Amino acid sequence: MKRKQLVWALALVCMLFFGLQGPACAAEKQIRFGYLVADQLHSPAVMIMKEKKMLEAEGFKVTWGEFLAGSYLMQHMASGEVDFGSGGAVPVMITRGQGVDVVILASANAEGSSIVVKDAIKAPKDLNGKNIGTPGIGSIQDAMVEKVAKDNQVKITRKAMKVSDMPVFLNKGEIDGFMAWAPHTARAVDLKYGHEILTSHDILPGHQCCVLITKGELLNKDPETVRKVMQTYLKAYAWFLEHKDEAIAMMAKNTGMSEEVIRLALKTVTYPNPPYVNTDSLKIMAQGLVDTGKIQPGTIKNMDDFIAATYRPALLKELIDKK
Repeated sequence: MKRKQLVWALALVCMLFFGLQGPACAAEKQIRFGYLVADQLHSPAVMIMKEKKMLEAEGFKVTWGEFLAGSYLMQHMASGEVDFGSGGAVPVMITRGQGVDVVILASANAEGSSIVVKDAIKAPKDLNGKNIGTPGIGSIQDAMVEKVAKDNQVKITRKAMKVSDMPVFLNKGEIDGFMAWAPHTARAVDLKYGHEILTSHDILPGHQCCVLITKGELLNKDPETVRKVMQTYLKAYAWFLEHKDEAIAMMAKNTGMSEEVIRLALKTVTYPNPPYVNTDSLKIMAQGLVDTGKIQPGTIKNMDDFIAATYRPALLKELIDKK
């Protein structure tokens, strides 16, 4: 009896101090959220949600996980260790092509990567026979380098490595160049290790880069959690667009790079508003993945159906239309 009275007393305290819906008394919903190393420029809304504890304010208990590249994030999502994430569209489509029910909810950014090379390399044709660092097979940057090689009919050796190591390896002469996401490219240029020869805008204008991701199973079984995360994401996205200077200071703190380097890097990144995904570029990239065997031939029976299964914009549209 005493125990029951104690429970009711605690419940009464909650109601008096926080109201019936008070987050301090409500059971916290646990979610696991993955993002990429120094990817704050490509996924600013995720950075802002994390920094400002916006998801926690909505009653979530969040475990944040940092990954070296999108392919690693996808592995952990496929194994059920990550519920939501932000990473490149290419690894999402590769994972989808492997039969894992991962889905794209919204855009994080478009474009935003560059190829930085030694000063002696002046044009794409000069890349013939050169060693170019990328975040590895399954990354959008690796796919872009492959496209450059095909478009310019040159042979490029791609070397997988950590993006944070790329500027150092370029300076040491261990690679002839690298393709990575901003701000790593801008940092190398700022340090005078090399110069940009191509941006991702040059390679595929307006292409989709990073996206907000979840699993189809979660979307189907717990749509309310996905809705709340999406609502919070859109709030953070809007805050970023309205408070660029504050966001840049936040990016500088998180990456350890100067605001000057961050501003230089942001020149290569675009943020669609509202954050719909560029489906035309998804189709181009998906076809490239099939052509190069990263998605097994025959897996995609119909490209439009594959993209429609991968990108689920209905919730995004619903939330935007309500504004």
